[in-house]
Amino acid sequence: MASQLAQAHEAAKQSPQQAVELYNSVLFADKADNVTMSDRETALLALAALYEQMQDASALTTLINGSQQFLVTISKAKSSKLIRTLVDRFNGISGALQVQISTCKGMLDWAKTENREYLRQALETRLVSLYLDSHLYTDALALISQLLSELKKLDDRMQLVEVHLLESRVYMALKNLPKSRAALTSARTAANSIYTPPPLQAQLDLQSGTLHSDEGDFKTAYSYFFETMEGLNVYANSKSVSESASAAASYEQQQLQAFAYMILCKIMTQQPDDITSLFATGKTAAKFRDRQTVVALQTVAKAQKQRSLADFEKALNEFRNELQSDELIRTHLSALYDTLMEQNLLRLIEPYSRVEITHIAKLIGLPIGVVENKLSQMILDKVLCGILDQGNGCLVVFPEPRHDSTYETTLDTIKSLSNVVESLYAKAATLYSRASYILKDKWDCVPNCQIPETAGTVVDYKWHHISPTSVGYIAHNDYTRIIVVAFRGSADANDWVQDSEFSFDPWPAHVPGSMVHHGFLSAYRAVAPNVTSAISRLVAQHPTYKLVFTGHSLGGAESALCAVDMLSRYPQLKQRTYIYTYGMPRVGNDVWANMVEKMSVPAYRVVYESDLVPHIPFEWLGYMHFSQEVWIHGNRTVFCGKDHESQQCSGSVAIGDYNIPDHSQYSLANWRFTR
Repeated sequence: MASQLAQAHEAAKQSPQQAVELYNSVLFADKADNVTMSDRETALLALAALYEQMQDASALTTLINGSQQFLVTISKAKSSKLIRTLVDRFNGISGALQVQISTCKGMLDWAKTENREYLRQALETRLVSLYLDSHLYTDALALISQLLSELKKLDDRMQLVEVHLLESRVYMALKNLPKSRAALTSARTAANSIYTPPPLQAQLDLQSGTLHSDEGDFKTAYSYFFETMEGLNVYANSKSVSESASAAASYEQQQLQAFAYMILCKIMTQQPDDITSLFATGKTAAKFRDRQTVVALQTVAKAQKQRSLADFEKALNEFRNELQSDELIRTHLSALYDTLMEQNLLRLIEPYSRVEITHIAKLIGLPIGVVENKLSQMILDKVLCGILDQGNGCLVVFPEPRHDSTYETTLDTIKSLSNVVESLYAKAATLYSRASYILKDKWDCVPNCQIPETAGTVVDYKWHHISPTSVGYIAHNDYTRIIVVAFRGSADANDWVQDSEFSFDPWPAHVPGSMVHHGFLSAYRAVAPNVTSAISRLVAQHPTYKLVFTGHSLGGAESALCAVDMLSRYPQLKQRTYIYTYGMPRVGNDVWANMVEKMSVPAYRVVYESDLVPHIPFEWLGYMHFSQEVWIHGNRTVFCGKDHESQQCSGSVAIGDYNIPDHSQYSLANWRFTR
């Protein structure tokens, strides 16, 4: 049979049809002919390559389907590799995309019947790529979701990288850049833990560069495209590696694409002079000098350098196929063309207060309709101040209007008033929080009950639950028009035992995944029915009063739980609710923290200097604070923004510097609640 294979190899050069017959006679020979498995495998691969050369997609499909009987007789690993190689042969046949999808689905059914899971997953990954090329994005995403679920369980990092990369490309095609970036990050994370072959790494770099280009970061994109081109150097040369000619051609095409994107980056960063030096970066760049896509981009760069809109449009028309076939190039050159047209129009219009549109069109060398549409867009975008006088065919240019800052000033004033109100509520909340430790039955404590901010307060409900411990009161003040719900912090050994119960309980029930501290929740649940009932009565009696939840330490945790409970029951209270906690420990997990933030109520976690309590329970146990933190540091009050736990605030304190004494230093004498 070796001689017959040799004859087939020779015949393939002169008479492909004769070679097909010879290869078939070896591949499908009877067992009595004593043909080795190696000879059959050689004949199968050679026949597939021949059909690719002959551009015969239907014959290749017949070969793949007919070879299933042979594939059953060899090892699963080898048969999987053969099938993937055979399916990839369609890449070299023009117009065979739908046939390749159909064949791939047929082999998928066969793999499922034969219980070949690894092969099935490999074919499904290939099918996702084919769906992407066919713009069947919904089908691609459905298959990706199924694959990712399976691959994460199997911990197959290599294939996980490929699927996440395909997911990123699908989302980019759908213009969903955030999800595309997230998928690419997942792909790179998986790739960092394994050896990634250079061709796959090049695809990751190419996708990274493409995303950075879409974000306008062309300098970073350029570096990724350069890495792509250099990474494929060896693989694009079929003589230096054991790659098929079609695979080598595919790698070279990727190199050309990356090099074209490098030129595009230079154009978009207004550096057309640097393009000439790109050809000196090595043999790889030099071999693309005469490719039509490269020549087209060079022509565009020359037009950009001369700021000639006519030359730019001439290049777009002359190289329409090369510049329009690639979406990235088409999108960015379209934006560049609009920018260049806009700049030229502004330069031409500048001397005039009234000018005929025909005159502008003549000066810029473009049709009147194009110029008129662009001027309309510029007026609507407020790039140009004027109107189009359609009756007289003129553009009337107005002087730039003076900027009226009244609106901005009014907004700043309202914001300042809001800060003043928040400062007053914060000061009162601190006093009410401190009063929870010493208050008896009436508002007669010293000194917190005797100052103007709290004078005239009426205590409406007070509780002291023994086990689990929960102490606090509800009051209202007609002068400041607020209703206060204050919880006392840890005051005895029982409270500290409660605080140390770091296990989670699911709560609230309507938020899946939200978990809170078991001890804090137990304390709040012991008094919740009576407390929420009392709050409900008061907010009904005083419909215009603000509702302030406050507490120190354990009391802060309970006040946060109570606020969430009330807002879950009565969402209409959001416009009236404020939360101020002092030295509050972490209450729940990240889902809990995000839920509190989504309620969109003013919530402030005040932390004094190096107080230990706000840093427990520890983050590694799964706990997280909600924002925003207000850090009292020296003589400053730092508002820490929307980060859950900003490293610019108390998170910057070293663990060894945490202390207990600071937990009792929350005093208005040392700080002011102003931004």
